[in-house]
Amino acid sequence: MDTNHQHTHEITISLMSDGSSYKCRFKDKESEIEYLKYVPQSVLTVSPSWTSPGDSVTLTCSVGPPSAGWRFFWYKAVPDMSSTNNYYTFKLLAGGTTGTEQDSYILHGQTHTAGYACRAGRGDPVFYTQYSDVKFVWSGGVNPAASLTVSPHRLQHFSESLSLICEGNSTEWRLKRADEDGRMSSCSYWGEMTGSTCNTNARASSGVYWCESETQSSNAANITIHRESVTLHCRHGDQRKEKNADFYKDKTLIEMDTNHQHTHEITISLMSDGSSYKCRFKDKESEIEYLKCEISYYV
Repeated sequence: MDTNHQHTHEITISLMSDGSSYKCRFKDKESEIEYLKYVPQSVLTVSPSWTSPGDSVTLTCSVGPPSAGWRFFWYKAVPDMSSTNNYYTFKLLAGGTTGTEQDSYILHGQTHTAGYACRAGRGDPVFYTQYSDVKFVWSGGVNPAASLTVSPHRLQHFSESLSLICEGNSTEWRLKRADEDGRMSSCSYWGEMTGSTCNTNARASSGVYWCESETQSSNAANITIHRESVTLHCRHGDQRKEKNADFYKDKTLIEMDTNHQHTHEITISLMSDGSSYKCRFKDKESEIEYLKCEISYYV
């Protein structure tokens, strides 16, 4: 150690290596050996994430610095139906036993929904990173061996429960959803799976839905759910001045019945193409909020 660290009981070390053993020692006593190993996690991106049958898809795998010397290994994610935690096992893609020097891998002729993962390795013996999170390539194309049907079968859904039906060449299915933030969960978290049908037991939320078995994944459905109504609350910064609030829609005063004259909230319908709203006290008014009910298509 340099002179600045000769009289200390601590040291900071870099774990950007394949692993080493460490111990400390006083004149009369020494510690046990500690083995420290830094195992970085690979990060996978897919492009595009939605495909039509026959499209090519590029998988890109990245590892934190230092990035030199890695070889990249590519896997298809296979659902582990025996797991209650929705785990996947990983099957090397064709020709991937030795890995690739390039950090990208092109899948030609993508036909159906599928999940992928990657990891990197270097050295002899090979030191591997952790597997990446599973990333999906979704397809709305028909797969005779696995299909998802959404009921009610409409172009738009407003705060309603859904029945999601899996059909195909399997006796065991699980229904998955990736929400708008990319978090994946199964029907058991937001519904009840009975046979091959998932019935949502709470209001459905937006996301990509699909069925999967050990051998197949269905077409994916990109479903956006919008609420039928929303309650607007109006609060004055000084609660002592909080009395009656007026609400405006597109700069026009909303006439409320006598039962709602002394209130700071109003429930409005979103079954429209979009409007602007604001509330106003005698001495202060809110910023404008734009609320819109959108039509959502799924494939």
